[in-house]
Amino acid sequence: MKKYILFALLFISSSLFAQEHFNLGIKVGQNFTKVDNVAADRTKASFHIGATASIRLTNMLSIAPEVILSQTKLEADPTLMDLVGANNLQPETYHLNYLSFPVLLQVKPISKLAIELGPQYSVLMNQSKDGKELANMAFKSGEFAFVGGAKLQFSGIAAYGRYVVGMQDINALQDQQHWKTRQWQLGISLNLFGF
Repeated sequence: MKKYILFALLFISSSLFAQEHFNLGIKVGQNFTKVDNVAADRTKASFHIGATASIRLTNMLSIAPEVILSQTKLEADPTLMDLVGANNLQPETYHLNYLSFPVLLQVKPISKLAIELGPQYSVLMNQSKDGKELANMAFKSGEFAFVGGAKLQFSGIAAYGRYVVGMQDINALQDQQHWKTRQWQLGISLNLFGF
């Protein structure tokens, strides 16, 4: 019985290898982030890097789970009251480092183009203000978002663009402001292997 099970597993594995139902790769890119109701530079550039997989369901449909280390960078300029009352005129810079888990449905209308849609949950790994770790616990520990975008594929290399819309208030302070993230992601990915 064990021989039959082993034979069946080998047969399934070889079939998957021949048809390339599964691909694994890496990705790197840049983020441009806006957080509603935060007095910050609206298009502050930061980065993301991660691993991506693609599980083909049909010739046109795939599921693409990913794990991404993503940074959100916000820079708040001093207010007029800050300028009048203090000698330190430096802007405040927040760095928020997230571990994000998007699970995307990829639809391929043509062979080189994939449309991507799906949910994403991000865990806030750490936050710092002006280089000081945990200087201000202003942001919540997690965020649920929706991702939409497109990817152009060229023999193992792809260029992509995405828009990430935060669906939750990430403000952990006890005030009435609602902070929601809007982020553009641009980058490239490289398929390492498929089977």
